[in-house]
Amino acid sequence: MIRVEHLRKNFSGKQVLSDVSFFVEPGSILALVGPNGAGKTTTIRCITGVLKPDAGSVTLFGERFEHVTSHTAKQRIAVVPEERVVFRNFSGADYAQLWASLYPKWDDSIFSNFVARYGFDLSQKVESYSIGMKTLFLLGLCISSQADVLILDEPTQHLDPTVRLEVMSLLKEYVDGERSAIVSSHEIFELEEYATHMAIIKEGRIIYTDSIDEAKEKHRIVEKGESIQDGEVVGLVGQNVLVKASSDVGKYPKLSEIVVAYLTGKSERKLALK
Repeated sequence: MIRVEHLRKNFSGKQVLSDVSFFVEPGSILALVGPNGAGKTTTIRCITGVLKPDAGSVTLFGERFEHVTSHTAKQRIAVVPEERVVFRNFSGADYAQLWASLYPKWDDSIFSNFVARYGFDLSQKVESYSIGMKTLFLLGLCISSQADVLILDEPTQHLDPTVRLEVMSLLKEYVDGERSAIVSSHEIFELEEYATHMAIIKEGRIIYTDSIDEAKEKHRIVEKGESIQDGEVVGLVGQNVLVKASSDVGKYPKLSEIVVAYLTGKSERKLALK
């Protein structure tokens, strides 16, 4: 559905993306995870066409991005950007009318139920919403669009805990056999509840990508100093070590442990073996 291959992006001599590659399958939610400044938002901007990469390619629905018309992309992709910037004088009703005109599959009943559930005043200017309500409103627009792909940058940021749980449930329900999503987030513990795949980005490069279930099958958490007969040490997770191994050692890791170990990286592997 979306294939990203060897993206590179440079800003004023600084290499922000050096090698970003991953694939988003139909029916999947890919979590793009990494520290601040790793290149998550730049990657999303390249995928959505806000930025043009210096090298590499983005393929959407089987077509190279430069050959996908703006009209086609708008109909099939819905985005919650990092900046919750909105049109200054647009009310909630104005936004609903705009999005309904852009997305042929727009479902007004879904939007109406969402508005009622969370108590939005559609006569009010969206600019006046709190940052959390802006995030929730943009999510409501995306879900109501019925777009094939949702691209969401920190979709649960500034939301109350109970609303976060509801949003995660909504996203799981939304993604079926035909639709998919890319979610960029720091909330690793939340991602484990609803993401199906992951791509770990560090210093502008994807260092590991896989389905979350398969990643857990391929790795083990072992105690520091424990003998490892075969397998590759990935990195430290607290006082334990993540190894990539086929043998039945240690315990299966959580998503957060896999991410932390890969971000720890090679510089800590010698320590992990001591």
